[in-house]
Amino acid sequence: MKKIMMLVVAAMLALNFATISFAGATHKVMGEVVKAEGDFVEVKDEKGTIHKLHVDKKTTKQTGEIKAGAKVEAEADDKGHATSITAK
Repeated sequence: MKKIMMLVVAAMLALNFATISFAGATHKVMGEVVKAEGDFVEVKDEKGTIHKLHVDKKTTKQTGEIKAGAKVEAEADDKGHATSITAK
């Protein structure tokens, strides 16, 4: 009985940590800026997909000049808010 209870508790903890890791996950976007207007930057990746990123005061790291034609690397959340963006 103790072994079953320990397995149940271990499974619950594993699922709990898995849920936490997916919440607020970020993804990397690399490519060329095709449009920079106001708080929004559109980045075209190597596959041709355009990602619309929101860049504002909450974006913790902004390096370089973010303008059309610039090569950038950004970290963004699932809603498209850039947590960091760097022009190369």
